[in-house]
Amino acid sequence: MKKTKVHYDKKSDILYFVLKSGPADYAEEMSDFITIEYDKKNKPIGIEIMNASKIVGKQFISSSRQAAQSA
Repeated sequence: MKKTKVHYDKKSDILYFVLKSGPADYAEEMSDFITIEYDKKNKPIGIEIMNASKIVGKQFISSSRQAAQSA
């Protein structure tokens, strides 16, 4: 199983999950705060969550980063 990479930019409060490496072909805005990026084969490669500390909470951000690093 591939390890999901998690990036958090504290200054801009954006949480990003890298599902697959590679360039994004397009992105789809799922809500005002969540965007999913897709590759040329229409497979999701990343999930961006803006205002992450409010949307998912600081505890989740910390736990997600730790889980991704230890997987």
